[in-house]
Formats: sequence, structure tokens, C-alpha cells
Amino acid sequence: MWLIPVVFFLLLEGVLRLVGYGASYPLFEPVPDHPDYLAPSSAVANRYFVRQNAPTIPFDAFRSTKTDSTFRLFVQGGSSAAGFPYYYGASFQDILEARLQQTFPDREVEVVGTAMAAVNSYTLLDLADEIVAQDPDAVLLYAGHNEFYGALGVGSSESIGQLRPVVNLYLQLRDLRLVQGLRDVLSGVVGLFAAGAEGDAPSGTLMQRMVGEQSIAYRSPTWELGLRQFEGNLNDLLAHYRKHDVPVFVGTLASNERDQRPFASGLAPETDAEAWRAQFQQALAAAAEGDTARALTALDATLQRDSLAANAFYAQARLLDEQGQYAEARPAYLAAKDRDQLPFRAPEVFNRVIRATAQRHGATVVDVQDALADAAPRGIIGGTLMLEHLHPTIEGYFWIADAFYDALQRSALLGDGSRVVPDSVARRQSVLVTAVDSVAGAFRIQKLKAGWPFQPPGVVDEELFTLEAETPEEELALAYYEGDLSWGRAMEGLRGHYQQTGDREAALRTAQAVIQRYPFLDRPYIAAGDLLVEMQRYDEALSYYRGALRRGESAAARRMMGTVLLQQGQRQAAIRHLERARDLDPRNAQTLYNLAGAYALTNQFDRARTTVTRLLEIAPNHQAGRQLLASLPLGQ
Repeated sequence: MWLIPVVFFLLLEGVLRLVGYGASYPLFEPVPDHPDYLAPSSAVANRYFVRQNAPTIPFDAFRSTKTDSTFRLFVQGGSSAAGFPYYYGASFQDILEARLQQTFPDREVEVVGTAMAAVNSYTLLDLADEIVAQDPDAVLLYAGHNEFYGALGVGSSESIGQLRPVVNLYLQLRDLRLVQGLRDVLSGVVGLFAAGAEGDAPSGTLMQRMVGEQSIAYRSPTWELGLRQFEGNLNDLLAHYRKHDVPVFVGTLASNERDQRPFASGLAPETDAEAWRAQFQQALAAAAEGDTARALTALDATLQRDSLAANAFYAQARLLDEQGQYAEARPAYLAAKDRDQLPFRAPEVFNRVIRATAQRHGATVVDVQDALADAAPRGIIGGTLMLEHLHPTIEGYFWIADAFYDALQRSALLGDGSRVVPDSVARRQSVLVTAVDSVAGAFRIQKLKAGWPFQPPGVVDEELFTLEAETPEEELALAYYEGDLSWGRAMEGLRGHYQQTGDREAALRTAQAVIQRYPFLDRPYIAAGDLLVEMQRYDEALSYYRGALRRGESAAARRMMGTVLLQQGQRQAAIRHLERARDLDPRNAQTLYNLAGAYALTNQFDRARTTVTRLLEIAPNHQAGRQLLASLPLGQ
């Protein structure tokens, strides 16, 4: 009798698998046509998203087999860790990878991103086993802003409840088709009721769609559940990595303090709202009249009456800021952020949790918040480093990468003999963001700020919502942003544009950005080498051609290797590469001409004559070939 239900569910699970229902969604999958490389799966977020369109992890390939010389790091977190809105080249992981590659020029450096938008500590903990399986040298964490509204969070529209043990048990059982089927059914039922209540299917940005509970008051029961959720999952995550001897570097959380007012402000239930508002309006009126002292006194009175009012703290911070009292203004800005009833920005207590939990498990704290504050004007993080509420500018991402780089340098992980790359050098050489990525990022932010919560509910700023392109770079960026052009094709178009306009440096950086994204392809290496040859930077060109040859035999790379070596006077080495290029592509006129010239320079006149004769059979009008043939001495 006890076995009957067990057997029934086992049979049902087997039937669901046989008919192809459901999927497992692994974190890493082989790169198509390049099985010696892995990359994060574009579908892994389907583990956590049922009602909303799942986000994807930006493509980031790494070798499936780690070598002894490989230095491999993994990054976990939400959209800020993934590099939103720019992604490629501008993310702190890509900036860090380029800088570490300069630190270890003779090693292969892999900083692999597994971060994605709208996920929180549940996702980080769920992915930990698969990251450990890839033998990381360390894991870098920058997460916490999505704890309330990220997938499965306490205030999220993608939720299965607020009890952490239940959610984590569900994630452990997610591969069972029975569990997937039950969630699909429940989600469908919830969706029907939601559609009936709202009249329309969910719309808007992912940020907007993820909000299930639109008011989470500071220190309310739901807020406390979110805090315990973060603390519990982070504790389990760091304990898991420590158990497997994986070093962890966890960043404190930074957000826009000065230039993002609270999205929602509220009062305690027992507060006389009418009297409070009257007092608050008196403070605002005094500020408008220029009577700062009276305004600050009135604001102090409003905050004594109710200390949950985010907008009062923000008004106080702005007044203090305008008076040059920056040391007093910053705590008020942080208090306003903490009391925002739409907590898209992590409250300060999360940073205290990060520090305490890291110390408990031997992890390294990376003080990202202090690093950005040090880089910000007057020590308050604002619009120079943040695009909106919490996503950094390119400058902001550089300083996050710099904080992690410094922490790695101070640790024993890099070794005493590692080269230190200064900030000034890293700024020029490690930020491989292209104009297309920069403009596409601006488009994404423009669309994000066109609607709620940056605009009132139901309001869309049409001026921000409309995207227009005026330059060739913007045209490519718009086509990429709207999905009409892949990122790779956009990069080809951008590099071609720069070559047409003679901007070889910009073309080279575009090729380098493609190399960072697709390390298994040889063509971007060849393109970078060709540009360096045009700039007469021959030694650098050779290194790129060698990189191309390590990724696959190529007539183009061999031909250019031979050409550059011939230019440098290394004739025998040049001949070996040119002969191999001829064997791979026997009808290439440039290869035959260069090889014939190399034979002539080494007094191998018969070979030169044979090769140039073959060239003229293929290209009878090759004038340089005819001149070379005429210049050769008579045969022996």
C-alpha cells in the first residue's frame, strides 16, 4: 500500500520524460561547432522564470578543459554584475579580465560571467555546484540589489512563497518533470486570475514586470523576510564554496545616492498623515525661499514625527549637500535610500550582512561602495558613476573592476611575482567597450527611464521612448538593439566603418572586443594583426597571428606571419610560413608572390622562378610578378 503512490509518481515522471515534457537547463553547454569551449546556456534562467520572459546570461566562452596555466574566475550576481546596459566590454568582469591578462601575459585568463538580470541569492546558491565543477580559482560575487524583487524573492511576481527552505527545496527538485508540471499549472492559474484582474497581460520592462508587491516598508515583516532570505542564502553559499576550497571575493553594494530620489515614500500607520504633510510642506516652502536653516529645522521636526519618510530624508540630504555639508548629507541620502518603499536598491544593512558573513566563512570583502564613493565628487555616489538607480556608467564599472583587481592583488591568489597594471594603463587598454555597445546601452537606459517607476504609473515619456540614430555608429547600435543585427555582425560593420574612415586605433579596439567575446575564433585575431601591420606595429601583429594559429590552421595567418617575418629579415622562418600558406591555399596570388620574393632573397632562384611562373598562370596580369620574373638571373 505504501509503495502504490510512490510507483504511481515514478511512472508518471517516466512518462513525462518519454514524451519530452520539461527540460533540465544546465548552466554550461558546449559552444556550437567548438566543443572544446563551454559557455553559459541562454536558457538557464528558465529554472527561475515562468510568468515572465526569462533573461539571458551574456555569451562568455571558456575552455572546457582547464590547463595548468589557466587562471579561471567566475562572476555571480544580477544585472550590475552582468554589465547592464552595455554588457560586452564595459562589464566589470570584462574590464577585470583584460587587466588580469596584462598582469599574466603568459597565462590564459578566464573571467567567466554567470550573472543575469532580475535574479537574487536563490539563483547564486542554485548555480554554485555547477560552478565548482568547472574548477574555479576563485568566485567573485556582486549581488543583493534584487533580493526583494528578483526571481523567487519575497516581493517578486515570480514567486512560489516566502519561506526560504521551501524555495530552496523546490530548486533542488526542479529537474523533476512532475515539479515542473505542477509549477506550470499553478502559474497558468495565477496568470488567468492576474489577467482577469488587470485586464491585460504583463507588459513593460523586466524591472517593471518583476514587481509583485509594490510597497515594502522599511523594517516591515516582508522587508525582514527579504533580509533573512539574503543572509541565509549568502551564508549557505559561502559555506558551500569554503567546503570545496574555492576562494570567494564578495563586493559591498553601491547605488545612486545623490541623484536618484526614492521611488516611493510612506509613513508609519500610526502617524497623523495630514499634520505630517503640512509640516513637510512648510519645510519645502522655507527651502524654496532660501531659508535653509528654517527648512532644516522643519525637516528635523518631520523626521522626529515619523522616521520612515524617505522623501523627508532625501530633502534633508539635498539641502545639506547644497550647503557644502557633504559629510552630513551622505548619511541622509543613505537613510532615504534605505526607506524607499520600492526597494530596488539594497539597504545598508545588506552590506553589514556581507561583511559579517564573509568574515564567518573566510571570504574576502571587496569594498566596492567605498571605491565608488572615493571616485565620486565630494564622496557621494551620483550621476557621474550611476546611470539611474544602481547601474554604473562605464566609469563606474571601471572602478568596480579596479576594486576587485586590488583585492586580488592583495591576496595570495595572484602570487608574489605577478605584474601590477596601474590604473592609468588599465584605463587605456582594459576597457574594450565599443561605440555600438555604448550607444546600445544608452538606448536601453532611455527605454528603461521612459516608464514606471521612473515615470508615474501608466505614463510613458514618448520622447525617451522614441529611439533615433544619426551617425553610422548609432545606426549599427540601433539595429543591434532592436534585434535586426547580431552583435558579431554589428562589430564587423563597425570595424569596416573605422577602416573606411582611417581610424585604425578604433578598428583595432573593435577587433580586440570581438576576441574577448569569441576567444575560439581565428578571424578576429587575423583582423587585429592586419591592422597592426598597417600601423607598422609588427611585433604585436605577430602575437595576434600566433594567437590565430593556436585556434586553427589558416592560410591567411600563415601568409601574414611569413610577410611580417620577411619584413623583419627572418627569411627562413618566413619561407616556412609562406610555404605552409601556399599548401593550404595554392591559388592565392599574394602568397605566391611573397614566397617567390623570399626565395629570391635567399638565392633560391629556381624555386623563385617556378613559384612566380605558377603565379602568372593564375594571374597573367600580375605586374609585380612579371617584374620579379624579369629580375631573376638565368637558371643554372
